[in-house]
Amino acid sequence: MKLTLVLPTLIALTALSGCGSLSQQRSEKAEDPNVQVDRALARYEATLASGTACKTASKGWSDPVDCEGLLREVMQLYAAYPNNERVGLLAALMAYQSGRAEQAAYLLDQLLRGHKPRPEAAILRSRIAMEEGNLNLARTLLLQQIRLNPRHPQLHETLAAVHYLARNHAAAFNALALAERLGAPAWHVAYHRGLVFEQQQQRDAACQQYTLALTANRQFTAPQSRLVGMADSPACLKFKNLIGG
Repeated sequence: MKLTLVLPTLIALTALSGCGSLSQQRSEKAEDPNVQVDRALARYEATLASGTACKTASKGWSDPVDCEGLLREVMQLYAAYPNNERVGLLAALMAYQSGRAEQAAYLLDQLLRGHKPRPEAAILRSRIAMEEGNLNLARTLLLQQIRLNPRHPQLHETLAAVHYLARNHAAAFNALALAERLGAPAWHVAYHRGLVFEQQQQRDAACQQYTLALTANRQFTAPQSRLVGMADSPACLKFKNLIGG
């Protein structure tokens, strides 16, 4: 599954950093679970930046990290504070990164009970559902959250992934266009749009979108890989200077 290659980790980290809908009022007390989440999150981000691999991480998402020890620590925190939303989301993220998708799904289902606004949890839970081939569940979760958060761009971008897997190209394009209007990164939307064009066998249009994504964010290497894969196609010849040709 390529369309949500890096999205879930970015959204979860944003929420956990206090910028998303799951952020909660923090106190300065050392025993405050939110303070402990901040500390664990800082360690996780540092490990992520180091590029260290987690042996059991699931494939096809972002670069996995060494998170086994951190997962144990976070699960102890979750046992002490099972109703803290930030603790729950961090525990789910760590479980998923450690290859424990079933455990992550359970934790996310607890967060999503009661149909409250939980966009970050729904995005990660829908990712797991897509990996399991349950597109109906993924679509239902995202549409529920879109009704509660109609201006959340990543919900629409993730819904585009569901449409992509269902080969519903028109719906995928519409969801991506709305996500971009609502503020989703243009480089990320361009990459996803390229995948839809490629699935349609519109190679020239796909190359254009991958080139836009690569030009806008040179640190994002996924579009370069797609361009290299189509380098023998006449449709991509004019973009060879961007792929080292």
